[in-house]
Amino acid sequence: MKPTKIRTILIGLGRIASRLEEDPYRKKPCTHMGVLSSPFGKKYFDFLCGYDTKSEVCQTFQKRWKKQTETISEDFLPLPDGQIDLAIIATPSHSHEKIAKQCMLGGIKHLLIEKPVAMSSMGAKQLQFLAKRNGVKIWINHERRYHPSYRFVKKELENGNFGKLKSIRASVFTSARNPGIAFSKYGGGPLLHDGTHAMDLIHWLVGKPKLVYSKIERPKKGFVETRAFACFQTNSEVEIVLDVSGGRDYFQFELDLHTDTHRIICSNDGFQFLQSVPSKLYKGFQSLQSFVPKQFPKPETANAFVGIYHEIKEVISGESNHVEGTLAENINILESIESIYRSSK
Repeated sequence: MKPTKIRTILIGLGRIASRLEEDPYRKKPCTHMGVLSSPFGKKYFDFLCGYDTKSEVCQTFQKRWKKQTETISEDFLPLPDGQIDLAIIATPSHSHEKIAKQCMLGGIKHLLIEKPVAMSSMGAKQLQFLAKRNGVKIWINHERRYHPSYRFVKKELENGNFGKLKSIRASVFTSARNPGIAFSKYGGGPLLHDGTHAMDLIHWLVGKPKLVYSKIERPKKGFVETRAFACFQTNSEVEIVLDVSGGRDYFQFELDLHTDTHRIICSNDGFQFLQSVPSKLYKGFQSLQSFVPKQFPKPETANAFVGIYHEIKEVISGESNHVEGTLAENINILESIESIYRSSK
């Protein structure tokens, strides 16, 4: 018997839903529609309809993908007749909570929501309560958790192959000249909209850390931050520095991990591995030397976007119960971000 495809709707048809697929440099697929239109996506997912509040966006999407769309208002989401298995919410951050509630109350049992899941931990807790009451599973698209290279680093750290983790320096640098939604009237600056990826990886690697120090820089009172700087510490005494800043003439996302024997740099520009060896510069000392781990994934196999959809397919089809990056974990992430804002006041 041929397996039933997962009946899917996509809410929000902009950048992460579709438009980034036009970037010639990005590894494909790199959007939700890119995955759904891939051979894997076509095999397991049945795309029903796409929704957006802007008619011109719907028209562009329909022309690009040859799929049904519908223009909606910000307050009303008309769900198609028949059962929907999965709703993908790729709208601006401030609308995630409202749309997720509409979907759950409309009987949809599986949601994939772009980060951040809500604008506050309180909002995320309300979604958690509603999801539990209605038997709904929720994924949040912190896609690096599904990237083979990040997963490799996490596994090697857990197995002790890279030594004992001592410190993490996480940096997310963007250009304030093209700030997008992060600087809009809806609130939440780079820390919430971009830094959430770094905070997610920190929680993923070491659990929820304790805030030690934070500093927020704003151009003037009432504006969102141009920089958020914070120091954390874990129960196992791993020191963490987080720097999320605009005003750079480049984009960089990087985790710089130091253990007692290794240094691992995880970046959008690539991964670097260094290990302690007898120094050729200083007698009696150890120095760091570059190497490539034997089992490190090849670049052509590293695609995070497909990974989260594989997990969704397995859960909906009953092959697995595992949800990576649970709503409870995302509540902790939002609480860590809120602690930075609160402490800096």
